[in-house]
Amino acid sequence: MSLRISVVALSTVLLFGCASQSEDQVASNEDGMFCEMTKPTGSNIPKRVCLTAEQKAQQEKAGQDYVNQQRNRATTSSMN
Repeated sequence: MSLRISVVALSTVLLFGCASQSEDQVASNEDGMFCEMTKPTGSNIPKRVCLTAEQKAQQEKAGQDYVNQQRNRATTSSMN
């Protein structure tokens, strides 16, 4: 019985410790790398992804270009 209580107590402490960290937390270091915890599509297990400022800017620009391309495509197809 005492082992079961110990296991439950330890599990509770570990779960609350993990839950206290923010998923959107972004950290930078001296090397100019920006690291963030992201959940890959189809997974609930977060992974640490580190990018340089230049890589992050390129990734954001590529995302904006894709959104603009899809928006333009939807606009042109509705005109026909």
